[in-house]
Amino acid sequence: MALALILIVIQFIRPEKNTSGNDTFAIQTNYTIPNDVENILQVSCYDCHSNTTEYPWYSNVQPVAWFLADHVKDGKKHLNFSEFTKSSLFVQYHKLEKTKEMVEEKEIIDYGF
Repeated sequence: MALALILIVIQFIRPEKNTSGNDTFAIQTNYTIPNDVENILQVSCYDCHSNTTEYPWYSNVQPVAWFLADHVKDGKKHLNFSEFTKSSLFVQYHKLEKTKEMVEEKEIIDYGF
């Protein structure tokens, strides 16, 4: 009974969603991205690495929402395509090289949301 009560109560403690949509410094503002690459980024990267996460239905259930919020926060800490051009050219180049390596070595983790 106590566990059920705890599960109900935690449903009201929600993390802030990553939906600001602020793309002032987005990668597209300085670089022309081919359509096929842009599609891949939208499907595979932007949910965790931009300011525009599209959340699945289960993101409204606790404690899943906390896990997703933490995952997105960590992903944006490493690479945020919505704030990409805020960094120096050296950092931008390094992030692109690192992303290329991860894709080539299949180190990309797709959480499917």
